Amino acid sequence: MEQKALIIGEETVRRYLSVEDVIDICEKTWRWYGEGNVVMPNKITTDMSTLGVGGWFNSMPAYVKPLHTAGIKLVGGYDANKALGLPYIKANVILTDPETGILKAVVSGDYINDMRTGAQPAIMVKMLASSTDTVCFIGTGLMAYCSLLCMSKTVDIKEVRLCDISDEAKDRFIARFPDAPWRFVKCASNEEGCRGADVIITVTNANADLVEEPWVKEGGLVMTMGSFRETSFDVVRKADKIAVDQVGQSLHRGNVKELAEMGEITADSFDIIIPDVLAGKAEARTNPKDRIYAQIIGTGMIDVACAGVVLQKVLASGEELCKVDMTK
Repeated sequence: MEQKALIIGEETVRRYLSVEDVIDICEKTWRWYGEGNVVMPNKITTDMSTLGVGGWFNSMPAYVKPLHTAGIKLVGGYDANKALGLPYIKANVILTDPETGILKAVVSGDYINDMRTGAQPAIMVKMLASSTDTVCFIGTGLMAYCSLLCMSKTVDIKEVRLCDISDEAKDRFIARFPDAPWRFVKCASNEEGCRGADVIITVTNANADLVEEPWVKEGGLVMTMGSFRETSFDVVRKADKIAVDQVGQSLHRGNVKELAEMGEITADSFDIIIPDVLAGKAEARTNPKDRIYAQIIGTGMIDVACAGVVLQKVLASGEELCKVDMTK
């Protein structure tokens, strides 16, 4: 039996997968997960720093039944990359035949990782925000750019407030949107950006109280995307509703991890589970005055699904790409 695997590079992925495609696949995959049509164990982190290597990586496997796609996303942060002119985060997706385990493709995962990260808040904000007129970003790096780019496809925005420790980073962010239909405001402090904002999004590597509870207005939505704590505990404690994209990982990573460790947050604390909402099993926002806190942790099933769609499109196109005979 032929056992040939495709090598699908970054440029090819970008040609076959638009921003709109990623948003669509993300929403569908969440729905499929809510319907019970995805198998996805919790991610495992390998921290190599304990043995002197400045890096870590997550192993994120999934089987997405509607696409008949199985695979694993490997994504991590590598300290040596800056000196090499490479991004800190690097990702790859390995796809196998669900029936046989034969390697089908190795897919560059950088663009997929970036865009699926941005697609998640773009979908959640249209489900959870009572208004999106004013959006505040705390952190203005690549993931914030991807988030706003994807949000521009799903909601209408009038004002984007930017908070960052670097003024240069704010300017670079603004330059990425030369034809933006909204107004940019560079804020001197996080408090200035947050007060009165309809949506507050933290996209940082910080482990700090970047958002305080009194800064969140009635009906406001706070979404955190970092791996560590990005708000004060009271932002979560005093929220009317708590939303997550996946329960298991949300208890062990990100903004609510410490509250979970203290026993204040359990699986029963989550009022809105996005895949369940998309599957028609639950409701999202029900009261425009509720203050909602949402943790976006990121799940490998979306990357595996995106890579699977890329593979399907490449095969359907007939384009000749590099193949490796796995029998040799």
